[in-house]
Amino acid sequence: MLDSNKDSHVDEGFVYEPADDSLLLMEAVKYARGDVLELFAGSGVVGLAAAEKAKNVILADINEDAIHMINKRIEEKGLANCKAVKSDLFSGLNGKVFDVIYMNPPYLPDVGRGKNSVENALVGGEEGYEITLEALHQSRDHLRSDGEIYLIISSVYDVRNVYKAIKSINFEFEVLNTKKFFFEELLLVKIYEERRDSGN
Repeated sequence: MLDSNKDSHVDEGFVYEPADDSLLLMEAVKYARGDVLELFAGSGVVGLAAAEKAKNVILADINEDAIHMINKRIEEKGLANCKAVKSDLFSGLNGKVFDVIYMNPPYLPDVGRGKNSVENALVGGEEGYEITLEALHQSRDHLRSDGEIYLIISSVYDVRNVYKAIKSINFEFEVLNTKKFFFEELLLVKIYEERRDSGN
């Protein structure tokens, strides 16, 4: 969701700036550990913050302007454990696996919007959740067995479709927090591999 009160301003091209959804995802930075991925990185605010706790951080986005801006910030901050890469979902990550994945995918429904750079950063498919579902399915091959995904979803679509997709790939989920607005509710969801009962 776009917010007129941004916590930072980006000048390089059309890059999604930190807003309410980004700030909600930031609440999960405290869980960063080991190898971390921020997918749909945008300005990189979550991944850069996670670098303080993680061993290595990759920030991935399909937007070249975002990658350029994030690498510039990495250099400015002197973060040796971070890099930004251009990637359409997981396709540019060379099969890497992660302990923690942060995702704030575009989630607005496509209601006849044009496809300029700004709208490409916001539209998540015809219903709004299609990109989220595809990212979840691909994440199965990129998350370690004891790993976690922290995902932002929105009530602008039927979130039950996301919950069904999580279950279909044998993941469990827990809603950690929500933010309500007059037109939508944002949810921070923790996703993890279904734990087998040890019988104890």
